[in-house]
Amino acid sequence: MSKKANPPPPVPSRGAVALLALGVAESALALFQWSQLLTLRGGGATVCGVSERINCETVWNTPFASRVHELLGIPVAGLGLLWGLVATALAGLYLVWRRGGHTVRPAVNGLRITAAAGVLATVVFATVSAGAGALCPTCLGTYALVLAFAGVAWRGLPGAAMPLAGEWGGALKWTGGFAMAGFVALLAPGRATPKASAEKPLPQVTAEPGSIEAYLKGLSPREQQFASNALDQYRRDTPLPARAPARRRYGPVDAPVKIVEWTDSKCPHCKMLVESIAALKQRVPEGKMSLEARQYPLDGACNPSIPPEHSDGTGTRCVAAKAQICLEQAPDYWALREKLFASQSSLNPELVMELASSGSVSRAQLEACVNSPETTRRIQEDVAYAKQHDIHGTPLVVVNGREVPPSVPFLYALVMAGGDTSAPAFRVLPPPQPPVAHSH
Repeated sequence: MSKKANPPPPVPSRGAVALLALGVAESALALFQWSQLLTLRGGGATVCGVSERINCETVWNTPFASRVHELLGIPVAGLGLLWGLVATALAGLYLVWRRGGHTVRPAVNGLRITAAAGVLATVVFATVSAGAGALCPTCLGTYALVLAFAGVAWRGLPGAAMPLAGEWGGALKWTGGFAMAGFVALLAPGRATPKASAEKPLPQVTAEPGSIEAYLKGLSPREQQFASNALDQYRRDTPLPARAPARRRYGPVDAPVKIVEWTDSKCPHCKMLVESIAALKQRVPEGKMSLEARQYPLDGACNPSIPPEHSDGTGTRCVAAKAQICLEQAPDYWALREKLFASQSSLNPELVMELASSGSVSRAQLEACVNSPETTRRIQEDVAYAKQHDIHGTPLVVVNGREVPPSVPFLYALVMAGGDTSAPAFRVLPPPQPPVAHSH
């Protein structure tokens, strides 16, 4: 009498359950990082911008991160979310197949391929982070989850470590399918996420008034459309009178293009605007534009329009805003202001005071002014002025009483045209897109 063959041992599930949990955890962490990136691009403070050395913002603003976003259409945080979704899907597939009695080998191989890709990405991103000279706490969390996932994938799943003959096709089909589906799903929000390099510096061209048309033709199609939309918005809006007299102005009072800007010292787009307008001032003929710099610190401790609980906890934004106000009558005001924004990633109250007092105003004078009620009143004046234009974030740019997008190419063309929105050069721009809801 023959003996019955022993049934095959049950397919283990503990490893796949652990991988499922790690995939979900990484997806959640990547979503959080993406939300923080949106906060940063909107001019807000992130929870991981702790100091100069412990700062996710520095890593997210590296040329490498910008290039990844430009090439793939989604930010680095989006890649982390994509990886987490693929890992979660493959772990779930393993458990479904196990319960149904199907072979789990395609899922096992896919999980190990995903783990290998994650380890490789971890090495690359950790190298970039180290090169930026900053430690990204949330990135460290991602690395830990990915490495833990790799350990479980190799030691906690059954079968051969590498796909056997004939198994590659199934592994790549499921892994690639999940990856492609996830990429397509994330592409729209990825493209909608502002890039660190969203506003290009003013191109190094010589554009006299008669060659504005050539300058506009030289812009990319996207920049041309943006300029067309900005011009259409400018034409539509009704100019509002200045709510407060200028305290410090660059350029003549009768300049045809009068620019007023509101910035926050820790806002990356504000830094970009300040640097670009500094170049703009050197490029346009004297007398064609004037500039006022006003303050809108994104900190409820000194900005009455922001809830008091919305504060970065360091006071950097408030001190920087007050210091700039206190420098307004200094002969080196513009240079010191640009110096502050150049050190944005490492700013703290002490560094603000050090930089602001490195010119013609002494530290004692600066401290007395920063702590004076008059300086607080001037911040409130700037905030009330900004609210007249329904400010919804920084930077806010107003030209001749009309709010415009902070687009330096558009500002450059408008200045070179002497503020004439009917200048023939603007005819090279494409038709404007339908305006979004806009009101004052």
